[in-house]
Amino acid sequence: MGLATSQTTGAAPRTAPEMKRVHWEPGSHEARTEKFYGLGVENYGDFHGGYLNFGLWADGNDDYVAAAQNMVCQIARRTGLNERGAVLDVACGMGPETVFLQRRFGCQVDAMDVCWKHAVAAAGRVEKAGLAEQIRIHHGTAASLPFEDRTFTHVLSVEGPQHFNTRERFVQQAHRVLEPGGKLGVTDFVLNREPRSLTDRLIVEGAARLWHIPEANYADARQYEQLLVRNGFEGVSIEVVGKDVIPGYYREQHKWSTIRQVAKIRGPLAYPGHLIDYAAYKAFTSGLVEYVLVWAQKPAVK
Repeated sequence: MGLATSQTTGAAPRTAPEMKRVHWEPGSHEARTEKFYGLGVENYGDFHGGYLNFGLWADGNDDYVAAAQNMVCQIARRTGLNERGAVLDVACGMGPETVFLQRRFGCQVDAMDVCWKHAVAAAGRVEKAGLAEQIRIHHGTAASLPFEDRTFTHVLSVEGPQHFNTRERFVQQAHRVLEPGGKLGVTDFVLNREPRSLTDRLIVEGAARLWHIPEANYADARQYEQLLVRNGFEGVSIEVVGKDVIPGYYREQHKWSTIRQVAKIRGPLAYPGHLIDYAAYKAFTSGLVEYVLVWAQKPAVK
């Protein structure tokens, strides 16, 4: 019986099974991504509330946690999430957005991340919040979701799809695990135009390599919509919001207080986050890259 069915029929509260670790093949995309994001997780604590997304900065807000929660809230609201929802949160990071989703919308949540240290931190955050009956954490890859067909009412992913190997494989998996009429909501980066010069190409390729973005995921908004449609989704909506995302995040990451704390957490030399942030900002200000909110629906059975 799928999660959505058990939620709507009033079945007994769920219990969280012991989380199983997946051991990635050495040198695989998943192994490289896990190593990159796992650096310093044990030192993170509650810095930035545990959030990792760029944030949706609006109305003069200059608080990172508020911006990060605004991002999660926006994508959830636009998919119509409510207390009847059965959500799969893919690339959940250290779990703050997962806890936020459950508390704000009252839904049941399964959350998954490719990074084992993230999954462990997320499970600890869920336990501390007293939400083990409402949230289950998993370790796994978006390219092969370990869930039965037609299990969820919603699949959400905040800034995960650009990393997935590949984005299209994730979209296919999301379609499979969604029930008919289910909603997909993601935030993502897209190309705004083709690179025109060597400098353009260096910016795009440099950011992609540092950030572990597969070349197959290079796409503009039109190609993104085509990807969703050819994999069975309808009602696709793509909103361009880069001006409300990237500059605010860049300013936050370049505060001295943030730089010092990140150096303590990740290490001052081993983590190339400042280079990635600079490359993303340059790519945006030069018109190469945009940030989008994306919504789509799996057709309902007629």
